[in-house]
Amino acid sequence: MDNELVIFILGQAFGILALICTVVSMQLKKKRQLMILQTASEAFIVAQYLVKGAITGSFMAMVSFVRDIIFTKHDKKRTPFWVLLVIYAIMTILTAISWAGPLSLLPYVGSLIYAWSLWYGKTKWIRLGNAVGNSPYLIYTIVTGNYALFIMTLLEVISSAVGFIRLELPSKKKKRKKRK
Repeated sequence: MDNELVIFILGQAFGILALICTVVSMQLKKKRQLMILQTASEAFIVAQYLVKGAITGSFMAMVSFVRDIIFTKHDKKRTPFWVLLVIYAIMTILTAISWAGPLSLLPYVGSLIYAWSLWYGKTKWIRLGNAVGNSPYLIYTIVTGNYALFIMTLLEVISSAVGFIRLELPSKKKKRKKRK
C-alpha cells in the first residue's frame, strides 16, 4: 500500500474518532462528562494533524489537550485566570514557532476563543465558544486537507448549536414559568 494512502486513511480514522467524541460531548448535560470527551477528542485531533503534517494545528491541539485536562480538574470551580494567561502565552509562542503564513492564525484565533469559554466554565459559554472558536478551523481543515476533521468541525459547530438550544434555552423558559 502506498505511504500517502496509509497517511490519508490513518488521518481520516483519527478524525472520525475525534468526531464521535466531540458530537456526543456537546449533547451531555454535565460539564465533567463533556470535558472528558472533549479531551479524548483533542488527543485524536493531535494524532490526525501530526499524521497530515499540519504542525500549527497539531501544536494548538496539543495545548488544547493539556488545557482540557487542566480545566476538567477544575470542573467545580473556575480555573485561576493566570492559568488561562499561561495557555494563551504558550499558544502564541507555538504559533510563532510554527508560523506558516497567515493560515497559521486560524487555529490560533479559534483556540484562543474556545480556551476562554472553557476557562469561564459555564456549559452555555462552552457550547457558544465551541461554535465560534471552531469557525476558523473550518477553513484551516479544508486548506490542510483534513476532510474528516472538516466534517467533524462542521458537525461540532452544529452539535454545539443544537446542544445550546436543547439544553440551555429550556432553562430560561423554566425560570420564566417559576416567576409567574
